[in-house]
Amino acid sequence: MSAVLEPPHDPQRDAPLLDPIAVDPNTRPSNDSLSPSPTGLKPIQRLTSDSRIDRIIPDSDAVTVLRYSSQFARNFIRGDYNFCASKIAVARGGKTHALESALRDTSDWLRKALVWVEKHEARTIAFPAEHIELKVTRPLAGLLVRCLTQYDKLFVATMEAVIAEKITAQDRATILANAEGRIKHISLVCVPDNDRYQADGTLRD
Repeated sequence: MSAVLEPPHDPQRDAPLLDPIAVDPNTRPSNDSLSPSPTGLKPIQRLTSDSRIDRIIPDSDAVTVLRYSSQFARNFIRGDYNFCASKIAVARGGKTHALESALRDTSDWLRKALVWVEKHEARTIAFPAEHIELKVTRPLAGLLVRCLTQYDKLFVATMEAVIAEKITAQDRATILANAEGRIKHISLVCVPDNDRYQADGTLRD
């Protein structure tokens, strides 16, 4: 079985996967939704840490539009994206190295997972999607947007494969849990200040 279905081997890197929660694409929002949506996702009215990112003098003033269909992507965008983009904008030295490594490793894993799922050639299904505009403070923040885009493609592709009976629901839950753990790991790398990182990107004791 492909490595994308294997349980995580590094307890420090993949700690968030110890209690994985399968994403249910049929989940509907609570009654406090501000407006109905074909995705079943509650609309994002504002992102947390918006004041933090507004104080940053970015390397780039680029803006991108992210398309998403999953609850995980919606929650990460709302709760973590601005925090991560702000931290990425001010990262220097070893922390930049650590972030680049984490982002590229995550993107590469997601790419391989997508290739594996798409080999099953399941029938394409048109999933409804939400769209949101995000600030890209630095090229590395653009790589984070790419990871979220890859995750959402994986979310859809694995559902198509389950419906086509190419993989099991448990296979899908495992793949998505691994993917989510890797993206959450990026948030953890963002937390320590620049001086907590050595030149090679490892944390100081």
